[in-house]
Amino acid sequence: MIHTRITCLILLLTLGACSHQPPVYRPVATDGFARVLEFWQRTHSDEKVDLYSQDQILAIADNLLLMQRNNGGWPANINPFRKLTGDQRLQFLKDQNARDASFANANIIPQIFYLSHVYLQTGDVRYRDSAKKAFRLVMSAQLYNGGWSQQAQSATDEMATIDTRATVTALRFLRRVAGGEMPYGYVPFDMRREAADSVRKGDQLLLRLQQAHDSRASIWAGAYDLKTSQPTAASAEVVAALDPEVSVRITRYFMQIERPPAEVVRAVTGAADWFSRNTLQQAQLRSGAKRPGWLPAYSRVALPRKAVWAREYTIATSKPLVGAANGRTVKPYEVNALAADHDWYGSWARELLQTEYPRWRRRVIIPSGSPTL
Repeated sequence: MIHTRITCLILLLTLGACSHQPPVYRPVATDGFARVLEFWQRTHSDEKVDLYSQDQILAIADNLLLMQRNNGGWPANINPFRKLTGDQRLQFLKDQNARDASFANANIIPQIFYLSHVYLQTGDVRYRDSAKKAFRLVMSAQLYNGGWSQQAQSATDEMATIDTRATVTALRFLRRVAGGEMPYGYVPFDMRREAADSVRKGDQLLLRLQQAHDSRASIWAGAYDLKTSQPTAASAEVVAALDPEVSVRITRYFMQIERPPAEVVRAVTGAADWFSRNTLQQAQLRSGAKRPGWLPAYSRVALPRKAVWAREYTIATSKPLVGAANGRTVKPYEVNALAADHDWYGSWARELLQTEYPRWRRRVIIPSGSPTL
């Protein structure tokens, strides 16, 4: 009898100790912060920073609450994974009314994603309310023609510029919200319906903004004028230019539509055709005979064997630019020399043409003979 009581007592004590163990949370994916953190690191490279581990999701989420502006957004290029000093926390509190929230570098959407996951794990409504506040900002920041600028504030500025990267990032997010995808299943139905309306409006804008060259569909510019919908210089650039990296994002966004209408199919096939015709290797081959006679012979092996694209192209002729910061068109004999600068070109559309586009084409029953790489 005594032995049985002792056993029960030990069992009760063990259960009591287990009930006071802190909960274990799963780390939340932080891939969406990559671009923001990259730019933050550039301006804080000499600063010694203590970071939270990925499983400290409550500390990171509390940082996001602290850093959030009162309009629901976050300033560009902040690091919510660092341990803040008392002075830094005080400064964020003082700046809560600042109107510096921005969609630049895919900002704001990763914060909503992170807070939504933390809310689902903890049930703490502070994280849900913060995410919904940011969601309302994304909705209210949509411009009257369906796009977004980099400024994360109510869309009342007639001088705003449509930022293509911010637009496709917002549309991808809102499409997930409208479909109730993880982790946005908690969003009320009326808000999901508003998100669907915004997606339809934004999709039509992107379809209208796709450029054309020689009567064939081209890709998208980095920015557009709000009133005229004509390409304009993006932030920190001086000339308007086609942007292959952003255009790959837009093409992939349209390819994710389950039953794409005819205009979306035309946009995707047109973009894929442009990518297949405008690799740097092809530009070099087309213009090889135009090399000035006084230049020494050069080898084509300087460029990678696999397809690459320039970071920017001219709007009217789809010719590679050295950089939209100066707007100078690449001379035919310069292609190999510029290959040493890896920031000048990239492989953004390679996987799209090799794997994703053929698979999409089979799914939507596109006739054979369309471009592949």
